[in-house]
Amino acid sequence: MKSMATFLLCIVLMAISARVQSFTSGPPLRCRCQVSHSHSRGMPQLFDTTTDTIDVLTTENRVSVSKPVIHWTVPGFKVGWQDDEGNWFDEDGPRNGPPMNYWRQRSDEREYNGCMDVVDAVLAEYDIESKVASLEKKSSVRKPSLTRKLLGQWAPLLLSGKRMSYNNKPSDDGGEVEVPFMVDIFRSNGRRFAPKNHYGVFDLLLENGEELTVLTTGGDHDSIHTQIIADEANEPVEIGSVGQEQLQFGGITYVSDYVMIQRSPDGAIDFFLRADLSYLGATKEEKETYHLV
Repeated sequence: MKSMATFLLCIVLMAISARVQSFTSGPPLRCRCQVSHSHSRGMPQLFDTTTDTIDVLTTENRVSVSKPVIHWTVPGFKVGWQDDEGNWFDEDGPRNGPPMNYWRQRSDEREYNGCMDVVDAVLAEYDIESKVASLEKKSSVRKPSLTRKLLGQWAPLLLSGKRMSYNNKPSDDGGEVEVPFMVDIFRSNGRRFAPKNHYGVFDLLLENGEELTVLTTGGDHDSIHTQIIADEANEPVEIGSVGQEQLQFGGITYVSDYVMIQRSPDGAIDFFLRADLSYLGATKEEKETYHLV
């Protein structure tokens, strides 16, 4: 009996040994994973996946920005409109005729709608070159690289013609736009304001040769923090890279309260959307801080 038990034990030990050998003596195990984007909150397929690396820009490492609000040139007035029957209204109800400065209101609306129309085209990736070119033709800024309007925070929607933005809502929804990082442009030696006028207090025009700081923020990329010189020649200058994207300053072909467009020497488009409120003028707090009241 004892010998039989010993015999059976030997058989069991031999089987275990063979099983272990099958895991340890063969080639290493290899796993191949397939990435699914279905759980990534509507994340677009921005890059093709390869067997070696997967480079996906997810919504988690992007920065969200809302479209800028319209800047009314004349502060404090009541916006007016006309119905299909020719009756005039404002926020208080019916009125006799258009409001004062209605021509200025319509001009503000045309500029805003024209810029947002191009923003929508960029987000939809539809007829971008034609839309951008039509906006560039309307540029009235004589020295765009010295205008105060380039100061502030910007969201890159296109860099060298490559789409950086993502918006998972309809263009008329007003939803937020997601970008990989923000670009801040400001005076290195502190903010400066022009004298107050009838429309408010705004940043002073840049001087040729004035030092500016360009800073990228947000996302999970190495940031840029560099100084450049405001140059009326408006020549494009490479200022660094964020991830795999090259960033330039200069070659500005259009800038407004809402968008800024740059062109590289080969004509590739950089398109930026305003991402702060500095274009609306100094706030009450800023007026107190800078002794503007």
